[in-house]
Parts: sequence; structure tokens; C-alpha cells
Amino acid sequence: MLIFIFTLFPIIASILIGILCAVSDFKQLKIPNEYNLIVIGLFVFAQIGLFFMDTSPHILPTITSALIAGFILFAMSVAMFLFRLMGAGDSKMMTAFAFFIGVKQIPVFLFYMMTTGAVLAVATLLLIKYKPFKAPREGSWIFFAQQGDKTKVPYGIAILVGVVCAYLYGGYFDVQTYLSIFAR
Repeated sequence: MLIFIFTLFPIIASILIGILCAVSDFKQLKIPNEYNLIVIGLFVFAQIGLFFMDTSPHILPTITSALIAGFILFAMSVAMFLFRLMGAGDSKMMTAFAFFIGVKQIPVFLFYMMTTGAVLAVATLLLIKYKPFKAPREGSWIFFAQQGDKTKVPYGIAILVGVVCAYLYGGYFDVQTYLSIFAR
């Protein structure tokens, strides 16, 4: 039972927090720092619990892998922020989720994040061109896009898609892995 508390709970809770980040980014183009801190806290909670348990095979990345992934994705996101390709909230969200992703899943995460980001960029251009909404909520992505602002894209959505795909490819929901842990 503890394995679920220290693995599945933090994984599922992090996805739920990621959904809150994506919705906030869509509605306001802002991702609250509190959400990112909760994601980091969930990872720390999981690692502390797993430290005291023998959970081979490991479901979450090791602390070393998490820290390296955090450094790599932080450096990438800061560079993207400096070139105005990503907002500060997006950078913090990407870094917070890096700990859950680990080094092995970075390519999967980046592929799906960038693919989704490209779709959002095309959607932004279509919103600029066609202006399909009569009265979009002021301050929202749609509002800014219909005002002609190409620079505002809710990248929190793309980050969430990348995270979920990294979790799936990483086997975070692999039933056989959990059953093998219980079989001991």
C-alpha cells in the first residue's frame, strides 16, 4: 500500500497540478509559483518515502537523474525565456516537472512538448487571422491572439502534454511493474 502512496499518489497529483497550471496559463497566461512548488514538494515526498522502502524496480527516477534533468531543463528553459520563446512561469513549470521526468524521459518530454507547442503556435496564428471569438476573456490567450499578439502562447499546455507522455513512456502507470513489487 505504501508504494501507491509514495509513487502513484505523487504522480497523479502532479498531473492534476499540471492541469491547473495549463488551465491558468490558458485563461491568464500565468502559472502560479505555488503550483510549481507543490510539484517539487510531491517529488520530495515521493523520494523520502521511497528512500525507506525497497522498491526495485524503481518507478520514479533516482535523485541523481532528477537533479540532472532539473539542471538540463532549467538551463534550456532559461535560454528559451531569454530569447522570449517562453515565459518565466513556463520555465519554472518545466523545471519543476523535470524532477519527475528524469534524464531518460527528456527526449520524449521535449518531443511532445515542442510538437504541442507548434500546434499552439499555429492556433495562435489562426486566431490572429480569423478572430473567431466575439468577446474573449480579457487577459486570456485568445484575447491577446485576437489582438494580434503572436508572442503569447500558453506553453503550460504543451509542457503538460510532454509530461504526461514522458510518464506514459517511462512506465509510470505500468501495472506489471506495480504487481512485481507486490509479489515480493
